[in-house]
Parts: sequence; C-alpha cells; structure tokens
Amino acid sequence: MRVVSAVTATVALIMGGLLVAAPAMSAPSHELEITSLAFSGVDQTPGDGVCRTADGSCTLRAALEESNALNGAPGAVVIGVKPGLSGIIRPVMTRSTANWMQTSAVSTWDDGAFYRITAPVTLDLDNRVSIIPTSESTEAAAFEINGPDVALKNFRDILSSGTSIVMGEQAKRVSLAGGSTVTKENYYPERFVVYRQGASDISVSDYELQGFYHEGQQTSGLFLFNATTATPMKNISIARVKVSYTAGGVCNGSDGSGCRTNLTTFSPRDANVVLDGFSFTDSTVRNLNGATAFKFSNNSTTGVRLSNLNISGNQFLNSVGNGTGDEYAFVTLPPGTLSGENRISRNDFVRATSGQTIAISWDGLTRSGTVPSGLSITDNYFDGYESSIRLSRSGLTTVSGNTFGTRSGSQGRPATGEETGDGGSLLVDNGTESNQTVSTWYPTAAASVVAAPSSGAMVAAPRTTFTGGTCTAEITVAKPAGSGKSVPSGPVSLDLYWTGDRTAEIHLGRVTGVTAAAASVAFSLPVGPQPLAGATVPASAQAVNATTGDVSGFVRVQTHVETTPQLTSSQFSRTAAVTGNCRPTLTLDQASGQNDPTMSRDLHYTLRSSLPLDPSTVTADDIQLSAAATAETLDAERLDPRVVAVTPVAGENGLEFDVVARVDDSASVSATLAAGRVTSTSGLTNTAAAVSADPRVTFVNPLQVTSPRFTLVTGDEKGKSYSMMLRAGAPVPTSPLIFSSKIDAVGVAHGVGLSTSTPVIAPGARSTESIVLQATDGDVTANTEATIAATVASEDENYDGLVVPSVSAFLFATDPTIEIEKRAYADVADASTPATIEQTGRPVLSGARLVDGQAVCFVYTVTNRSTDDWITSLHDIVVTDSDLRLGAQGVIGSISQLAVGENAKVAACGTIVSNGTADGWGR
Repeated sequence: MRVVSAVTATVALIMGGLLVAAPAMSAPSHELEITSLAFSGVDQTPGDGVCRTADGSCTLRAALEESNALNGAPGAVVIGVKPGLSGIIRPVMTRSTANWMQTSAVSTWDDGAFYRITAPVTLDLDNRVSIIPTSESTEAAAFEINGPDVALKNFRDILSSGTSIVMGEQAKRVSLAGGSTVTKENYYPERFVVYRQGASDISVSDYELQGFYHEGQQTSGLFLFNATTATPMKNISIARVKVSYTAGGVCNGSDGSGCRTNLTTFSPRDANVVLDGFSFTDSTVRNLNGATAFKFSNNSTTGVRLSNLNISGNQFLNSVGNGTGDEYAFVTLPPGTLSGENRISRNDFVRATSGQTIAISWDGLTRSGTVPSGLSITDNYFDGYESSIRLSRSGLTTVSGNTFGTRSGSQGRPATGEETGDGGSLLVDNGTESNQTVSTWYPTAAASVVAAPSSGAMVAAPRTTFTGGTCTAEITVAKPAGSGKSVPSGPVSLDLYWTGDRTAEIHLGRVTGVTAAAASVAFSLPVGPQPLAGATVPASAQAVNATTGDVSGFVRVQTHVETTPQLTSSQFSRTAAVTGNCRPTLTLDQASGQNDPTMSRDLHYTLRSSLPLDPSTVTADDIQLSAAATAETLDAERLDPRVVAVTPVAGENGLEFDVVARVDDSASVSATLAAGRVTSTSGLTNTAAAVSADPRVTFVNPLQVTSPRFTLVTGDEKGKSYSMMLRAGAPVPTSPLIFSSKIDAVGVAHGVGLSTSTPVIAPGARSTESIVLQATDGDVTANTEATIAATVASEDENYDGLVVPSVSAFLFATDPTIEIEKRAYADVADASTPATIEQTGRPVLSGARLVDGQAVCFVYTVTNRSTDDWITSLHDIVVTDSDLRLGAQGVIGSISQLAVGENAKVAACGTIVSNGTADGWGR
C-alpha cells in the first residue's frame, strides 16, 4: 500500500451522444494489490489503509472491504493485481456472510452478491483475474455496485450463477471499460449487467460478450433493466460493445459456448420501468437468434416509459429475433409518447434468411398526425425485413436518408404501390396519423448521364463521400397532384436513391427548398461497387460499372415537407430508369483561332471530354507530340517538341483543356492522347485514344539571316556583312533577343572574325545591326567553308532558345569576279523563265519612261569573269537586288554552278512606281 496526495473534481463524459456524469479521478492515495485468488478471506482491519487477511494475503474481497471502509474521494483508492498473478476465482455458492459480501437480494433474481462495492474505487483486474462459478445451486451476482464514482477496468470472464454485475439503486457515475466475458464452461450465467431503479450515469464500453443462458423473456438478457419502483434510471450508456453469438454450439451444464439471450431486457415491460437517457452506440451484434434486441413494449398498449433514446452507429447482423409482427420487431418502441430527443441513426439492420418481419415498429398512440413525435430514424441501412420501418399514430416523425438492401420487402417495379401502400411489403410504412400520410414527389421520366447539370437544375448534395469517383446524371421530378394521400404544401426536401431493382440501396443526395410543381435534379452516381453490410459477409451495390462505365438501375425519391421542429417524411416513390455511360470520350484538335501556319511560339490545341475530367490527371505527360521537318526547318535534330502547359478552360467544368506545345525550329507538330491516360471525376479512364480531325499545327521559325551563304576573300578590309532578322509577320519582340555567335575551327584557323559575337535585336526592332565578317590575309584552298553558328536567348518566350540560322563563308585568297547585267522588259506575255521574258517582252531602253503601275520584268545575266583561284567553277551564287520588292525580299535567285566564262540568267517581275524609269531599279 502506498499513500499519496489526492485531488477531487467532477467531469462529464459523452458516450455515444449521451451526457454521462463521471468523476474526475484524483491521484490515488491508497493503492491496494490483490495477491491471492482465494474466494474467502476477509480484511483484518477495514479502514486502516492496509489489505490483509488472516494469512497475510490480499484477496479481492479484502481489498473491496478495505476500499468500502476508506470511502475515499473518486480515484483516491485503486485496486490492482500483483504482477504475475492470474487465474480464476471459484465462488463458494453457500450464501453466508462468511462467503458473500452481500447476502440480501440485489435484484429480482439474485439472492445476494459475492462482492459488493459501496464507495468510490478504481478496480483494475488487468484481464488476468476471472470469476467463474461451478454450480447454480443458488442464484447470485458476482458484483453489486451500490455506490458512487466507481471505475471498473479490464474485467475478463466475470460470471456468476445469475448476474455478473448489478448496478444498484445507489450506483452513480459507474463505468466498466475494457475486457470480455464469454460463457464457456457452463450455462449458469443469465445476465451480464442488471440496472436497478435509481441507477444513473452508468457506462459500459469497449467490451466483448458472448453466451449467457436464456431462461425467459423477462428474466434473462445481457443488459437487463430491473425496476420494482418507478424511480427513473438515468443516462445508461453502452458503447463499442461487440456481441458475437455462435451460429451453432450447445448450451448446457458443461458447455455454455452456444448460449444466447436477449440483448436488452426490461422487467417488467411496463410503466414501472422509467428509462431517461439510454444510449447504445458504435457496437456490433451478430447472430441474435431466439432472443430480442430492443423490445420496449409488452403489448400493443403498454411498455416502458422511455425518453432520450439513442441507438446509433451500430451493426446488427444476421439477426433472427424471437417472433414476427409489430410486437417483435428488432426495435419495438413502447406504445405512446416518447419524451425528449430520440434517434435511431447510422445503424445496419440486417436480418438472417428468416426471422423477424419488421426492423423498427412504433405505435405512438397520438391523436393527431401533426404532433412532433420526438423520434427521428435517419441514415440507417436495412436488409431482409419484409417491412423495414412501420409507423402508426406517430405524428411527425423524421424518416430520412435510410437505405435498403435487395432482400428488403418492397413493391415491384415500377413500384407505384410503394407511394400509397399501408401494410404488407414496404420500405417505409406511414400508417394512420403518421406523417400526415403525405404523398411523395416522383420521377416523370428516365434519368440520364450528363456532362454537367443543366442551367436550371438543382444539385443534390450527397450525404457522405462515395467510395471511388462519381458521374453526374439528371432527372425530372414532379409534385403529386393527389393520389389518395395528402399533397405536400410549402417547401420540401427531396432525397434521391438508386436501386438495382425495387429497393433503395444507395442514397444519392438531397435537394432542399423545392417549391415549384416540377424540378430537374442533378445528382452524382458513384462508380464501382459501394460497400453494404451483409448478414454474414459484406455485400455491395453498383450503379456504374467500374470497368465499362455503363450505368444501370433506377432512381426514386422520398419527400420531406420542411416542417419544424421535425420534417414530415413520405413513403418512397415509384422508380425510373437511369441510363448512359460514365467513361469519358475525348477529342484533341488544333484550337479554334490558332493560326496555321504560325510564327507564334505557343501552339494551342483543345482537349475536349464528354464528361468532366479530374484536372490532376490531365498533365503534360499525357499528351504525345510528333514533329515533322518542313522546307523551312534549319535542323531537324533540334526540334524538341514538348508540352509546356495543360490548363482547364475556365467555366467549362473540366470538360475542356487548353494544351500548349512548343518546338525550337520550323516543324509540323501533331498532338495525340492515348487510351487510359486521363481520368474523369467519376474515376474512370478513357478507354479509347482521343479522336482528332485536325491535330496538326505548323510552326515557322521567325529567325532569318540576310545572307546565309557568301564568298569571303582573305585580307579584304571591307569583308562581308550580314544581319539576323525576323520574317515578315513575326511577333514583335518584347525583350532583347541576344544572339551568341561562334566561329567553327576552320574559320578560326584562317583568322575569320566578327565585328560582334553578340548581336542584339532590340525590343520592337526587326533585325540586328550589320555584322561584318573578315578573314586575315593568307593562302587558303579556294571555296573553303567556314561556318558561324549562333544561339539566341531572351526573356521573350516567343524567341528564347529557337534554332538560329547559321552563316557559311566560302574563303578565297583572291576576289572572284562576277558580272551582272540587268535589263528591263515591258508587255511580257510569259514571265515563267528569263528566256520567255526575253522572247515575249519588249526591251525597255535605258532612260525610257514607263507608265505608273505598269508591270515590268528584269532579267539578270550573270557571267563568271574570274581568274587565278577562280578558274574553277563558282558554286551557289545568290543574286540579290537592293530593291526588296523584287524577288523574295530582294533575293532574285540562285545559280548552283557557273564555270569561268559561262553565264546564266535569273529574273524577277514587279510594278513600276511613279516617275520610274527603265533604270530606276538598277543595282
């Protein structure tokens, strides 16, 4: 035993939505340690702070006697188990004060209790100490808790011949957390927890249970409410409990593994049991057969007095129950008024292949269908019940968001009988004076997949996130005009559901504030299997095939008149088919407005989809580009086609994307997108490649050089000049275009130099200044080629990194001589060749006057007069004119080869300017 300081405070715990008062445990002042598994053995001096029996050990009884006597503050006294100690305590079944701590009856059936707690204590058995009887000669409880602020922890296999734990009339703020109890050795135990009148703020959590003998409907049960007076039991919470009955097994004096009893029992099932605040949450119950779950009623007119009920977040699987009809529903609410706030939500009610016919049944015995009931049944899943929710005289009861498996009883398609039926197989049955038997809105035509909601459509908001992607569909619904039930007035909310046939397996979403006589509603269809609870194995429903994208099934509606404080909920509507496919089909084409050919660097393509795409899946890597060289291509090895941006088009809801591509030289660029590359918002990829009608854009490199090839005589002081320039129509530079020129090794060896190696085209300009090329004096093999390569850099992305035309200078030691004679011809009939111009035209003598606007052609006779180094033929002679209106920007033509003494002719035509003369265009 260790004595330490203690502090006391008070807190409240929220158990499954129920506020349960609990003590704030102080630091312990007394720590008692169980050292013996002996059943007998009393404490020698209760209250002295020491647990000691006559033999010097500390038994469970001695520790509790010491604790009761100390009567410490909450948390001040802690009882634990000695390290290494584990095993079973075997009770002596003879009722006496020497054997039992309580020899008076602690419940209607338990004649006493082996152990009794009357003062605050924390008892942690660490799942190492169990209590298992070997006889049922006398029915008794293992523990009676009849005091405040008790924390029970890690109780494993705590059993008796009657009840494991009785929460007595003075039990306040008691918690049991952690552990498991299973009847294995025998069928003697009949109840796990019994609650007596007056007990309050009792919680059981994180516990596993199996077994317990079922002696009778009002004498057995895992959780039994036993009242002999009308004093209320308050704030009873059961959370995160797992009850797993075996599907078979035996239940006898030597094997209790096959035993099963009621989940809850009320004794008696009448107004003597007053339960204010009962919460059963986040738990799992399997294979409940031959027993009841929540039978709050005794018959059609009497039952417990119940208020503030919360059954939420549970799974009730493979249930058979113990009878059929309204009085044996899985949840049979007490006839009459429910007080406070009562809810049944987020549960899975899954019946076995046979058994109970109704999941939730309530006869509210109200006189008016307009009185709020205080009950809501929302967001549950039902499967296997002939009638899932049956209400009678319940007033306004919110029933919304519930879904129903394929085994649920319902009306066959088109299911118009579901709208007005009463009794029989229905998903929701609003009987007499229930929800004013209000009629539901209904679909008027089939639903279909759409790329985006229509402009006037209301969009249903899903209740939860679906597993996988979604696909948008739209349906038209109409207000009922009168069908034997009341027509909803005022604003309504509409819940939409999907079903594979005739139930409502998937809740699609809700729209609110509907007032018109008809409405278009857009909703999301989940793609792929959606998990559902199964009786023995998980099930699923699939509205959209995840492989093919095909949509199947039907859509139906449930209406809620927006009354306060509770909605007025209708039955379910008829069904309407939903059709379409949720896989995207794609096109990828040259963008509208894209010039072709173009000298703008950004090449725009438009990717369009039949259904919205997930933008995160549409990336530059998904677009494949191919680039083919054109006549203007300078270097086919340096095209480097690439996608630089893929951007969703604003306002297109993922249906359209702008794709921007670039190359570094003239090319014809095509864009494609293969199958399986992008994903729609439904989570489905494109099964086929994008279709293209015009996927090609031709880019023309806007960079040119004025004289790409020329001869250069070594030692010539004038040298030769050229400029970097832009093609006509090229984008105006917004930043300097800085060229970096480099002379090849041949040029360097012969002393070739530049006036500048970094010429610049200024913003707004069209060319660089003239670049002078010279070579130092010296011998050189005639026609030796020296190459000047260049790159360009700029902050103007139209030009940065483009392939720059190279310049070739052919070196000679002496200057070649070329003679060019230029003659004008008027009235030319055939200007196709220099020869036809001379044959069909009229020579214009020098100084002759021509008429303004008159057509004129010029023939250039080029003669090679070279000597010395030039005795061999000249190659690649380019004839230019200073008047850039002639030829191609002043380039008249080229002559591939011209031997010494030979001549060749080129020609160009144009229109005379005002006051021009025959020699006005002379060189």
